[in-house]
Amino acid sequence: MYKSEIFFHDIEGVDSTCITLGGKNTELPSYMMQGEKKCGYIYKEGKLERWLWKGFTLVENKRCLYFDKIDIFSFWEIMDKRRDQGLYLVRELAKALLSLDDKFLDLSSGILPLWRIYGINGGGILIFPQSLCDLIASCANENDRYSNLACWVHHNIQPSFSLCDQMVQLLYSAASSFPPFADANTREDGFRPIPLAYLQTTLDDRMVSFIDGTLRMGLTQQRDIGGNGPSQKALTWFLEQTKTLQWPGILHSDSEGELLHGFIQGQKKRAGRRIFWRKKGWIVISILVAVTTVGYFTGTRIKLALTPPYTTGMSDQQIIEEYYTGQNELDIQKMDASLDKHVKSPSELEVTNLFVTRQTRMAYETINTINRADEWVASGEPAIMEGTNVYGVADLSIKQVDTGVYDASSTIYSPYAYEENSEEKKASEGHVLVYQYTQTQRFTFITDKHGWRLIHKIENMSYAFVQCKEIPTYPNTKTILSQKRETDQDQSTSQR
Repeated sequence: MYKSEIFFHDIEGVDSTCITLGGKNTELPSYMMQGEKKCGYIYKEGKLERWLWKGFTLVENKRCLYFDKIDIFSFWEIMDKRRDQGLYLVRELAKALLSLDDKFLDLSSGILPLWRIYGINGGGILIFPQSLCDLIASCANENDRYSNLACWVHHNIQPSFSLCDQMVQLLYSAASSFPPFADANTREDGFRPIPLAYLQTTLDDRMVSFIDGTLRMGLTQQRDIGGNGPSQKALTWFLEQTKTLQWPGILHSDSEGELLHGFIQGQKKRAGRRIFWRKKGWIVISILVAVTTVGYFTGTRIKLALTPPYTTGMSDQQIIEEYYTGQNELDIQKMDASLDKHVKSPSELEVTNLFVTRQTRMAYETINTINRADEWVASGEPAIMEGTNVYGVADLSIKQVDTGVYDASSTIYSPYAYEENSEEKKASEGHVLVYQYTQTQRFTFITDKHGWRLIHKIENMSYAFVQCKEIPTYPNTKTILSQKRETDQDQSTSQR
């Protein structure tokens, strides 16, 4: 628990109140001390009075904040020597805050740090300005900042209800002698404080029920109370709810009991689980994902291994024909469907490149850039649309040369020259080049353990260049029309 040391001292002949900030080497950030000092307020007997602090000084090797003498005490005292005044002091603080505007309060963190509020002996509340509070925070260590600020922040609270929630936290602290959310396990356990009912305090049941119920209040009820206005305006609800509640003159609480012990142990376990999942949960999830992924791919591979190819039931000649149909359609899956393990199609890379080019042009220009060679030849080798090519196999003939061995002869048409030493050629205007070759490929079949006929080997037996044809092209009217529309749109836009 952090409590500022407060004492009186004569400074330049004036009785002053001093609040210790740290040792003599405590540094104050100069950039925070520039400009005009902001005033604070003293609330007493229903009236607000402006208040100004003096400055900083060294007293007995301690860096201190000082101002004209006021007999003040820290609000931390409601947890020890002033527990019997808990309800009175918190209600006086609520009245003071209700009298101030939200600009002064500056509730950017949702709550008032405890080093910003002080009680006055004999009655009254002193509230520091936010700028002075920031100066004090800059001198504090991590534990002090947690005790005075962070441990009072109750997550998942309606902003307009935050001050009401803090007032109830202060009542809880006076009743139990510790803040409700200070313990790390409580914060990890979804901000579930130890119920006051388990602490066996001498508070009456109505007060216990009000404090426990408010700290567990849902967002909907908080919104109904606070609305969308400034947080201090909702304090009228707090003052109304506590107006008839009683607070004993002498307050006691018990830290023993089976219910309390069971709650603390359960909370410790729940918090431990949350901490584990936050810090190491990603490891567990990564392992689960990896196992699931491996299982999925293993299962998929097993399933695929047990699934017969679509060519099952076809003759060897029909399987070869399907292979070349896949090449003409640029369909790698169809070409690979009947291949045995570790067998690759000699045309796989070429077909893949042409497929990617075609799909890209289809996506951007809605143009099929490849004319199937077998269909083109069957149509009499007509002119093709500019920007497209001819590719594929035509004039296919299949001859069996041994058991399970076949030679497939065909003519292949391609936009590429396959000879390494061929001279580079350019097509005439309005034409495109198509290279023609004859080829013979040998297919060897096996019957696997499932009884499926598979291509076990593909060999290139012969390959010969026939000719390089210039195929006439016709304009791509779709592209011309789209370009014209774009030109018309650009002109229309510039005119506007």
